Amino acid sequence: MTDQATQRPAFKGLKWHREPYFSFFIPLDWTVFEWEDDRQGVLYGPSADDDQTVFAVDVKEFDFTVTADDLDDVYDGFITSIQQLPDVSIESSNKRVAGKMVALEAKYTFTANDTTRKRWVRVLYYGPCQVAFTAQGATPETYDYWLPMFFEAMMTAKVHASIPKDA
Repeated sequence: MTDQATQRPAFKGLKWHREPYFSFFIPLDWTVFEWEDDRQGVLYGPSADDDQTVFAVDVKEFDFTVTADDLDDVYDGFITSIQQLPDVSIESSNKRVAGKMVALEAKYTFTANDTTRKRWVRVLYYGPCQVAFTAQGATPETYDYWLPMFFEAMMTAKVHASIPKDA
């Protein structure tokens, strides 16, 4: 019998989740969780019994637009906020501008409730919106197991001003 560290999840199919401002592919059989607050976005997880292993999207609307000129400042704030987490270890981070979009990304581990967790965050600024895509494992091992599914969601994530017409 193999353990979770050597197994890989099986794709049973994907669905395209789409809302104003964002869209992405997610496994068909993942559970939708509710945010505990009134934030705009969505939470998905592979199991209804594990609300710490999730692919989350959090949308914030501003009365201003983040531009390429703001890249260094928003990146510094992004990294500073991550560094405030207990026992954080940042594995990688980057920043870039693609057209009118400003993108920030980081992969890191941290401690929450006496448990080490692993997280991958991509924050995209487009127009007056900040869309944060987060893939988190309840543990680093759980994160590594679900990484193929997280990768699919992250790499198909798009930001837009409204629901795409070809949906």
